[in-house]
Amino acid sequence: MPSGKASAGGLAVAVQDALNDSNGIWLGWNGQQITDSEAPEFEQASSQGIDYITCPLTHQQYAQYYCGFANKVLWPAMHSREDLIEYDAQEYSTYQKVNRLFAEKLKQLAQPEDLIWIHDYHFFSVARYCRELGMQNKIGFFLHIPFASLNIWRKIPVGRELIQDLSQYDVIGLQTQIDQNTCMQTCLNLLEAQKIQSNIISYKKRQILIKSYPIGVQPELIQKQAQQDLATSSVFNFEEIPRQKTIIGVDRIDYSKGLLERFNAFATFLETSPEYHGLVRHLQVAIPSRTDIPAYQRLFQRFKTKLELINEEFAHEDWRPVDCCYDTVQHHNLMHIYRHSDICWISSLRDGMNLVAKEYIAAQDPENPGVLILSKYAGAAEQMSQALIVDPQDRAAMMDALKMALEMSKAERINRYQQLIEGLTSSDLTHWRNNFLDDLEKTPTLLMKPQRLLQDNYQSIYQVL
Repeated sequence: MPSGKASAGGLAVAVQDALNDSNGIWLGWNGQQITDSEAPEFEQASSQGIDYITCPLTHQQYAQYYCGFANKVLWPAMHSREDLIEYDAQEYSTYQKVNRLFAEKLKQLAQPEDLIWIHDYHFFSVARYCRELGMQNKIGFFLHIPFASLNIWRKIPVGRELIQDLSQYDVIGLQTQIDQNTCMQTCLNLLEAQKIQSNIISYKKRQILIKSYPIGVQPELIQKQAQQDLATSSVFNFEEIPRQKTIIGVDRIDYSKGLLERFNAFATFLETSPEYHGLVRHLQVAIPSRTDIPAYQRLFQRFKTKLELINEEFAHEDWRPVDCCYDTVQHHNLMHIYRHSDICWISSLRDGMNLVAKEYIAAQDPENPGVLILSKYAGAAEQMSQALIVDPQDRAAMMDALKMALEMSKAERINRYQQLIEGLTSSDLTHWRNNFLDDLEKTPTLLMKPQRLLQDNYQSIYQVL
């Protein structure tokens, strides 16, 4: 991770930023693969004050744990795509073995008073193995993506087993109130747990806090990055398009992002509103994702074809309606792009939060801000009601929102921005981190032999992939 590029999305950046002030260790996969005959070994590196302890995965682990169970079962399940779920017992077995591998490393690293914070759907079962290894640390889990409905959990052959594993955490963090309610309902039904408070359940003599912690960004830092002149040229040259309104989209190429829905709406808008030809351009950063999985390969080809067809049909002279970059863009460059874009258009069909929405607003010029069009299915919509909230599956509504954004007065843009930035500032990344860790620290201590007292400066071990 220390040598890697900043991702186009905000998740990795957010977790790294959250580590900076907490004397933490990042434990996870280093993104590399080794042969199946080799044993994964952990290595330690430091960068910008953060200790990274990472290991590679074998080819089999990558194929079965990451591409397999995590992204052929859990990812589609959490994004309400049960039609794409492909369960394989061997892949699930490998998923469990990798979760145990990281639990064993935690056992070696963690002191009794350390807080452990596990991140995302790749690690549902880590706490189970930590408990089996005798660890009595306070362990929290944060799910960055949506939580699947009870009906979908019932259709996963190992659904109840995974929810049992989840119950070994002391705190389960979700992005939204809706996800909190869904998780609570699932635990109560599948585990027959007892609800003892609005967000606390009791199961097998354990108390588990289930609570929403909407992840934030760092508005002040983003504002500084957005104002800086770039040392290198930007991906998009805004000086060449001064007379055009610019729309920005930043997404991994994933079926949860509603990319085809958005560009179908954009194409229909251009078809029905010829007066905007030459006056609007859709800029898109689209990062190919999980290209080892056939469903993603097919989506990538469909997406590329759609953009090509739009440009073939509508481009003329020196105007192309769509300009797409398929490369990862450095985070500070993205902030610069956001600041110079008139509209940010987010069309997720299902999204845990979508930090692009928050970063876009944080990067705006307060005296001349842009407009955010936000899918009602993104978690961010729960907090950002002053955006133009749309249903990406309603093409007419999408086109209406785009027209409204293009024609919105400066006074209305400023009014919406001021309300949005106020919300971002009051619920920023530090607020998210502190709320979660404070709750984790306050959770009841398990029955245990006397240990040294919890120190004022705890060490948090973050687990991410």
